[in-house]
Amino acid sequence: MSEIRGEKTVFRKEDIVALHSLPSAQAHDPCILHGTTRRRWPRRCVKGVLGLVSVLILLAAGLVVAVEAGGVDRILNTRAQAALNNALGDAYHVDVGSTVVRLTGDGALALKAQDVSLKRNASDEQLLTTESVFIELDPLSLLSGKISVSRIEAEGARLAPAILPQGKPLDLTRIRIADVSGAMEAVFAQMDTISSLIARSGTQVVRIADVMLPLSGPRNRVVKLDVHSLDFARAENGSMTIRGDAAIDGTSTALHLTADSDKGRIVRLGGAVTGLPTSALLYRAETATEPPFGLDTKASINLSAVRAGEGVAPELTMSGALDQGVFVASGLQSDLLPSDVNLAYDFDRGSIEVNTSTVRLGKSVFPFSGSVRDIDSASAASMAPAATLSPATPPPDPMSLALPKGFSIDVLVKGGTSAPIDVNEPPLAFDAKVAGDFQSERHAMLFRELSVASNLGTFAGSLSIAFSNTSPQINFAGLTTDMQTAGIKQLWPWWVGKKARAWVISNIFGGTVNNGKIQLAIEEGRLAETAGPVEFGADELTIDFDIDGARVNIAGDIPPLRDATGHFTLRGERAQVDINSGTAYFPSGRTVTLNGGNLILPNTYAKPLMAELKLQVTGEADAIAELVSYRPLEALQKTPFKAEDFSGPMTADVGARFGLARDQHPPPPEWQAEMRLNGVSLKTPMAGREISDIDGTLRIDPQHAVLDAKAAVDGVTMKLDAVEPIGANSPVKRSRTVSGTLPDGALAKFAPGLSGIVDGPVGLDVDLQEGDRQVVKVDLEGATLSLPWIGWSKGRGVPATSSLSAVTKDGVTSISDFKISGESFGAGGSITIDKAGLAAADLTSVRLAAGDNYAVSVKRQKSGYGVTVNGTSADIRSVIDSLKSPGAKGDVSQAVAKRVSIDASLESVQGFHSETLSNVNLTYTARGKAIEGLKLKAVTSTGQAVVGDLVASGADNIVQLTSGDAGALARFADIYANMRGGLLNLKLRDRGGNSWRGTLDIRKFALVNEQRLQSMVSSPSTSDGRSLNQAVKKDIDMSSAKFERGFANLALDGGQIALDNGVVRGSDVGATFQGVVRDPNGKIDMTGTFMPAYGLNRLFSELPLIGTLLGNGRDRGLLGITFKLTGSFTKPNLTINPLSIIAPGVFRNIFEFN
Repeated sequence: MSEIRGEKTVFRKEDIVALHSLPSAQAHDPCILHGTTRRRWPRRCVKGVLGLVSVLILLAAGLVVAVEAGGVDRILNTRAQAALNNALGDAYHVDVGSTVVRLTGDGALALKAQDVSLKRNASDEQLLTTESVFIELDPLSLLSGKISVSRIEAEGARLAPAILPQGKPLDLTRIRIADVSGAMEAVFAQMDTISSLIARSGTQVVRIADVMLPLSGPRNRVVKLDVHSLDFARAENGSMTIRGDAAIDGTSTALHLTADSDKGRIVRLGGAVTGLPTSALLYRAETATEPPFGLDTKASINLSAVRAGEGVAPELTMSGALDQGVFVASGLQSDLLPSDVNLAYDFDRGSIEVNTSTVRLGKSVFPFSGSVRDIDSASAASMAPAATLSPATPPPDPMSLALPKGFSIDVLVKGGTSAPIDVNEPPLAFDAKVAGDFQSERHAMLFRELSVASNLGTFAGSLSIAFSNTSPQINFAGLTTDMQTAGIKQLWPWWVGKKARAWVISNIFGGTVNNGKIQLAIEEGRLAETAGPVEFGADELTIDFDIDGARVNIAGDIPPLRDATGHFTLRGERAQVDINSGTAYFPSGRTVTLNGGNLILPNTYAKPLMAELKLQVTGEADAIAELVSYRPLEALQKTPFKAEDFSGPMTADVGARFGLARDQHPPPPEWQAEMRLNGVSLKTPMAGREISDIDGTLRIDPQHAVLDAKAAVDGVTMKLDAVEPIGANSPVKRSRTVSGTLPDGALAKFAPGLSGIVDGPVGLDVDLQEGDRQVVKVDLEGATLSLPWIGWSKGRGVPATSSLSAVTKDGVTSISDFKISGESFGAGGSITIDKAGLAAADLTSVRLAAGDNYAVSVKRQKSGYGVTVNGTSADIRSVIDSLKSPGAKGDVSQAVAKRVSIDASLESVQGFHSETLSNVNLTYTARGKAIEGLKLKAVTSTGQAVVGDLVASGADNIVQLTSGDAGALARFADIYANMRGGLLNLKLRDRGGNSWRGTLDIRKFALVNEQRLQSMVSSPSTSDGRSLNQAVKKDIDMSSAKFERGFANLALDGGQIALDNGVVRGSDVGATFQGVVRDPNGKIDMTGTFMPAYGLNRLFSELPLIGTLLGNGRDRGLLGITFKLTGSFTKPNLTINPLSIIAPGVFRNIFEFN
């Protein structure tokens, strides 16, 4: 209607020029067309007609020019405005800012009124303003002098703020379902008014265009309703057609409505609104704090109403259809499939009936029906809130109770199917019933019955919603006594405990839910005050139910529990699953039994979503080891073991804290496993040792593993304490100790090379350090310790400790920082032991006695050991003892059964009786007990040399020992303490088989304070009580007996020393002797003859014949006494024959001891 000729290009008179003046007529050879020649009388008729037409055209052109030039605006303006007011009726009038009259495109006249405002006549209240109103005038009426409006079109209409809804909300108490009939009649009456208005104005079409209405959308977002056009077209019989074209939030929407008239009244309404975008009013887009929510689709509404009349019953039906779209809630998107809602009003019952309708969400289908009506006084008495009564007050008559105003709602779902898109369970077929009231005075929705029945179980609940100026107060409670888990998943509302619901859906399968309860209590204003997602607290949301016979996924890759029983609890943000029992079956065929535990989600609203796990499990050790190998624990992978390395029973407490959603980038898992070992064994040797019968605890976490247990290590019970770092970046320092007491003989299993060195129970404390280094502490008090290379030993009961650091590589154990200490001894250095035993030893500081200060180096050679001794001083008394009693050291001899070579260089060597040898140089070689080499050089304390040598003599070896102080050497070796001086010459021939033969020759020596000699001469020997002193009538002084020579034949066999043809000669006394000086048991058995006044007495034996008879041969005196020494070598018993003193030498043999 905006294309009016008056607003186009207008040619003025001076703009018209002659044709011959145009550029085309100025050509060099113009082409001029001449008309044909016609007859004259017809030409005259035609000219007359053309003249008349030309006059009419000129008149019409003049009229058009006048209209276009505004020449008639003043004439038509007043009457056109009056016609506009007449078209609006008596209730309204318009004020026009300015008007112009122009021709339309089809040649009709139109009045364009600008800045038009519509006002109410009664109050002069402005209702709306428009940018322009076009009034199309009927040309025929204008020719008759009348103004008739055939079409009205308004553009750019704006409603006045005063008529927009404001003030108090609608009073719902005044609305009744039963009043729908009257309201419908009022609508029909209004349609009659509109029809009459159009008829009275003579207008055929009324159009409203370019109107914008602001609507309130989600979160107070302004939604624009742009009405492009709204046409009211009235037929001659009074029927109307209403067509509209609009856009809601940019989405095109169409309206088509027909109003049928009969005898001047509208009797039927019907039509539809299509393309309604639900996203404008029912969808909230995603924000920084909130996920998207709502329904995004297009809807259409169909309406049909029949007006009550004579013989005609009223009818009112409405149906809504939803196109395919999406429903988004709580982060879940469901596909909305085509759905429908069908309503009909029952005029007899005064209720809105919900005919069979269907809503389809994804795979879920909800066919429902029901009714909405005013609360019936006959049935609502029982629904009214019970009054608070005192015990003495009788209950009132239910019929006398005041009934609440509002609506009763009943909905029945028959054959519904629930299949949420996030539930991987078969669809649930169910029936449901919803019954309740909306109490308009209280602005409260009370659903007294919410029940669901299915083949998986039943559910019953109630719901109350109290509306106010802010967000409503909501109370919901539900109960199920017995329902399968799949049913719980299908029916759990998506918006209640979303994260807990998601966990249940994803982790609990099968089984039954018992004693299920849900309670939701939301205070008034709680939802409005919360920006973003609502996080319910423990006093707002509670869920409880028991689980029986279900499969429960624990966490990560841990295989699920089967036949699990437990309890689920949700308190606001905290979800907890207590598991009483269950069994986990692993892919390997192993199983573990759960005795108790729980899974806690401390805050289901927090990101990242974290979980805390605690489990108490029992089973075989290999199964529990496999359990801790699964994610999120992954503990076994950080150790050198595999699950199959373990055997035996075990119980374990497993705890973990980890994230449930990887896309939320949770922190690394924190976990701890404490395993109680009860006779567990390692099938694979550890550090070459068999580990079995482990009793104790093993605790593992992401930083370290701690073992505190007792175990049989190679069959010996030991205490194991270990701390192992887990992972390459662990700050924990490794610590591994093995401690205990090795019983007698057990050390050979751990260190075979120490056999013969350490014997007896040993206290052991081993610290296994980095690089396979072992720091060992040993308690040797209960053991014997022998160093056979130097002849030293420690007996049992003597306190001693040892410490060392050992590293084993390729079967070779290198011992460093070796230290052994006792009250009077100690040593330190390094030792190397391999599979064959002792390989080398370097003892840099040896103190086996108080005066020791030397170093010993032992190295295994091809056929034995080489021992090197160097130092300033050494006490070798223990060596001397071992040489004197070799039979008592059988174990030691086994340790040195091979060839031993000793090379010693010592400044001073301490012996018995405070005797020392200085400048000692010794080279000694032996194979077993067979001496293969000997070289000795030393100086006694008196300055006399001591020289020893081994000289080869044919097939035999001869040991030679000489010294200028035989007494000092005897005292040094603790052989005899009463000898002084003497030139020693000892020769011994090795006959093999530990048998030696030789001679002992000592010259110029003295015996000092020998009590046994004094006893021989002073003890009574004859029957008359005379002693040897009395017999020779002289006191023989034996305090210092000097001898010129002593000689005897020696026989050494297997630890026994025997003498034969022994004789000692002195100026005062002499003696002959023979027998066993010392046997392997340390006993003596010798006999002999003691002769006083040896020089004179011996002269008789020198006389021819008489000496032979009286002296009984060389070195046999005339007088003497026979004796016998028996018992201990260190303290022998002396026995004298009393008759031998009176018998001459020749007869004395008769009285000698056998």
